[in-house]
Amino acid sequence: MKYQLSLISLLFVASNLFSQTLFTYGTNSVSKKDFITAFSKNPPTKEDRRKALDEYLGLYINYKLKVQAGYDEELNKQPSFMEEGRNFRRQIADNIINEEVGIKKFTDEALERSEKDIHAAQIFVEIKSASDSLSAFKQINAAYKALQEGKAFGEVAASYSSDASAKRTKGDIGYITAFTLNYAFENEIYKLKPGTYSKPYKSSIGYHIFKNLGERPAFGKRKIAQLRLATPKGFSKDERNEYSILADSIYDLLKKGETFEKAVQQFSNDYKTAANGGVVGDVSVGDYDADFEKEVFALKNVGEISKPFATNFGYHIIKLLEKKPAPTSINDANAYAEVKQTVEKEERLETSKKNALENRWLVVTKYKPGMYNQAAFKAYTDSNIMHQITNGIKQISDTTLLFSFEKKKIYAADWAVYIAAKLAKMLPDYSANLKEFVNTSCTQYYTDNLELYSKAMQDQCKEFDEANVLFAAMDKHVWGRSSANPDELKAFYEKNKAKYQWKESVSGILVNSKTKEAAIELASRIKLAPQDWHNIVDSYGANATVDSSRYEIAQLPLKQHIDNKEGFETTPEKNVNDDGYSFIYVVKSHPQKEQRNFEDAKGAATNDYQQKLEEDWLATLKKKYPVKVNDAVWKTIQ
Repeated sequence: MKYQLSLISLLFVASNLFSQTLFTYGTNSVSKKDFITAFSKNPPTKEDRRKALDEYLGLYINYKLKVQAGYDEELNKQPSFMEEGRNFRRQIADNIINEEVGIKKFTDEALERSEKDIHAAQIFVEIKSASDSLSAFKQINAAYKALQEGKAFGEVAASYSSDASAKRTKGDIGYITAFTLNYAFENEIYKLKPGTYSKPYKSSIGYHIFKNLGERPAFGKRKIAQLRLATPKGFSKDERNEYSILADSIYDLLKKGETFEKAVQQFSNDYKTAANGGVVGDVSVGDYDADFEKEVFALKNVGEISKPFATNFGYHIIKLLEKKPAPTSINDANAYAEVKQTVEKEERLETSKKNALENRWLVVTKYKPGMYNQAAFKAYTDSNIMHQITNGIKQISDTTLLFSFEKKKIYAADWAVYIAAKLAKMLPDYSANLKEFVNTSCTQYYTDNLELYSKAMQDQCKEFDEANVLFAAMDKHVWGRSSANPDELKAFYEKNKAKYQWKESVSGILVNSKTKEAAIELASRIKLAPQDWHNIVDSYGANATVDSSRYEIAQLPLKQHIDNKEGFETTPEKNVNDDGYSFIYVVKSHPQKEQRNFEDAKGAATNDYQQKLEEDWLATLKKKYPVKVNDAVWKTIQ
């Protein structure tokens, strides 16, 4: 007991220390936790962590002072600031909600499942109507019993499935991977080990028993183009034979050198793809007819063209454009982003949002139904659907409260607007439509007011708002002031003139080219006619750029020695940061130090002047908001 009390006491002390105030500025305070959180977002690159902490404390104090000054000056109430804040909140709300409902879990799961393909089969008994439910239940259980008695899965599928396709294929679905089937079916199949089958599973359309027939490493995706000779229903055997002969003739043309794109344009009658060279796009396992898929994944090399083959949809010749291997790790950033994008559009995330709505959002938003006459509401709804006047309906009007959330009320008039916009998609039961309206309204309200319910949203919005306030405050007191007062800047330059000197420098023509060959050619031409440098470089269009100015030799992006004499030209050399090549032609030599005039020194002088303005402003802020650091707490931060 004493040990437990001691442990609790230690935890309390640790928690208390972490939440202690690290420093105050004026009447405001910053906790140890807030400081460490901010510091951790910008981890030090230096080995001396203590020194990095000391430096960051000074920067963080200055940051807090500037932000507080911006708020006190109400810079956050500027219309542009408020509009940017609204836009930012709209942009991040969906992402934060997606994180809340488990997008990371779904993405990680889908990536892991994408590493293998499962050969699946099913026994399916359809529930055609409510009256069929019992007989379908008996049928699927009879099938399950037959499996338990040792009968072959394919034979049971053919005997007990109500679906003609399942009977014909003995339940064989083919290979599947993540996203091939709906999420519920995918979950059932990925639970199974090779060779095992599931218990009967009920979906919205019937009963299923799934089997994992086997697994293989995932084939990934193939980007293909196809030339298709579509055979409509009703084609006779002779007509199909004519198309078969035509497909063989086209293949002979391709073997003799005809381009695939031209052949598609001339012969393909698949109007969805013929106009763009036959490009179908990416094909994954389970996307198409098994016969078609087999031919797609049989192609081994990019550019390879298949022999003509037939499916139920016609005759095809396909070309492999790109092989996209399946992801093998969640650390593959491109694969992760692609899978995440698919999850964002897929029903598994929507189902999770629906669960969050029913189990949390309606509660935290303090949803409360209104009290109104149900018969009158139905009459009001029908009148709005028929575009009839509703004023004569007693006990309900446009201002009748239907339901409310914590900070918003929804009236009958809002419902009228909603149903007017979705007449074509109205559900048969008006109460079901009303429930959908409640859910839609709650989702929108929760999204619009996410800051009230999500700490992640609160933190990101606070960070964004503070950054904007900081920018506005710096612009007002530093950047804007230096540009708005040129006389003050010039006076600062005159006072500090000795600081702004040209070191050894050259006036020259600095040329950058995308290729080594072009750079060598440009250097030769400019050497012969330096006065025509502008026209020479322009003749190379976007493949070359040029700048003519005075450069300090030490600042030039060139490794080789530069002779400080007129007419000297460097040999084109490869750039450090890209694949281009650069050289300089010296127009005029400046071997000695020289005073920079105001225009030449303006950039450096502006930076120095802004730094002085910032220092003076901070000195004023520290008087306005006196800073006190709690040394005892500071020493606990390591």
